[in-house]
Amino acid sequence: MAFAIGLLRVTAWFCVVLLAVLSLLPADDMVRTGIGGHFEHALAYAGTAFLLRLSYPDWGWQKPAIGLVIYAGALEVLQSMSAGRHPAVEDWLAGAAGVLVGICAAIIADKLWRR
Repeated sequence: MAFAIGLLRVTAWFCVVLLAVLSLLPADDMVRTGIGGHFEHALAYAGTAFLLRLSYPDWGWQKPAIGLVIYAGALEVLQSMSAGRHPAVEDWLAGAAGVLVGICAAIIADKLWRR
């Protein structure tokens, strides 16, 4: 069990770092999936929130949710320093929505696994 939690934590923090790297890449270096930028934001933040919530169950849902929503906003603001990129409230909202979906999915998964 300790190995699984450790692996979850490493994966969660890798995702946190990956969010920053991908958010701050210059526009010319970006690769899109074709599913739409807002959906990409939501999916990336949902997965990260899911992993953080499962990795640190004693944090509750508030710490990872609030932390990731603030993080998404900070990364959006920092995009103004990346070539060809600009901050967008819509992207931040998509990320925040993804955080909420990921947290809810983790809560449900946690309840199902504890049965």
